[in-house]
Amino acid sequence: MVTAAWVVELEPGVWLAPWDGDPGRTLVEASATRYPSYVAADRALTRAQACRTFLTPAIREVPS
Repeated sequence: MVTAAWVVELEPGVWLAPWDGDPGRTLVEASATRYPSYVAADRALTRAQACRTFLTPAIREVPS
């Protein structure tokens, strides 16, 4: 069974990552934080935007 996960793309090709930063970011999608739901990803995006403004953020569904 294939289940879905969600990742936050902060800018084109820049993903929210699970390490320290303001917020933590990566250029490698496979290293991006996987969230179990759209709502969890949206909360993470809201927290990230409290640190820095991103002009084109997106929440994308990916296979987990």
